[in-house]
Amino acid sequence: MKHLDVLNLSKNKITEAPKGVGKLQVVELNLNQNQVRVLSDDIAQCPRLKTLRLEENCIALQTITPTILKESSISLLSVDGNLFDTKDLAHAEGYTEYMERYTATKKKMY
Repeated sequence: MKHLDVLNLSKNKITEAPKGVGKLQVVELNLNQNQVRVLSDDIAQCPRLKTLRLEENCIALQTITPTILKESSISLLSVDGNLFDTKDLAHAEGYTEYMERYTATKKKMY
């Protein structure tokens, strides 16, 4: 799937983004409205992944690891409607690095 930019797997009762997900070549991965509880750190290895949508799942704050926040190329992480208050993400290790990517992407748009 080298030429696939968006993979929309929303509303499928998926419970985890397993090891091996880091091999995806997508720019956007949509896992909204599933039952995701587990995210492999492997997701940080997706070379083109810029947008990760995880809204309305069963994700605890600890599931979004420092590796995902620090080492990925994700510049838009959508996590509303999970088992934590979105504001709490700001206190997670690696959030600063994520926000640098987010801000850089927003600046390019304007």
